[in-house]
Amino acid sequence: MKKLSLILLMMSFFLLSCDNVSDEIPMEDQVMVTGPLQVLKSGTLSNQSGAGTRGTAQLVKDQAGKYFISLSENFTTKFSTGTVTVYLSTSASLRLNESGSFQLLGLANMPGAHFYELQGNLDNKFTHVIIWCGAAAIPFGNAQLE
Repeated sequence: MKKLSLILLMMSFFLLSCDNVSDEIPMEDQVMVTGPLQVLKSGTLSNQSGAGTRGTAQLVKDQAGKYFISLSENFTTKFSTGTVTVYLSTSASLRLNESGSFQLLGLANMPGAHFYELQGNLDNKFTHVIIWCGAAAIPFGNAQLE
C-alpha cells in the first residue's frame, strides 16, 4: 500500500511540474523582419540525442528596433517527430520544471531560416537557444549565445 501511495504521489508531482509548460505552442514563425539586421549575439548549435542538429542561432535586432532569435539558412535537425520546438533558456539544458528558466519561442518543423520575435523587454538572463523534441521530451541541440 505504501508503494502505491508513493507511486501516485510521484506521478502527481510529475504532472503538476508539467503545468508550468504552456499547452499552446506558438505556430510556425511567421514574423516580419525589416531592414538590415544587427547581430547582437551568436552561437553554433551543437548536436544532441543523435538528431543531426546543425546551424547557427543568433539574437538579432531589426531596423524597427524589434528583437528576434534567428536560426540560420543551414539549420537542420531530425523533423520526423513533428514537434521540434525552440526555447530560450538560462542554461544549456532545458529545465521545464523551473518557471522563469525558459521561454518557449515556437515550432521549427522544417529546415532553413526561422525568426522568432521576442515579446517585451530583452532579458539577458537567457543565454542559450535550445532545440527540443516535444514528442520524446529530449534535447536535439543547443547553442550558447555570446
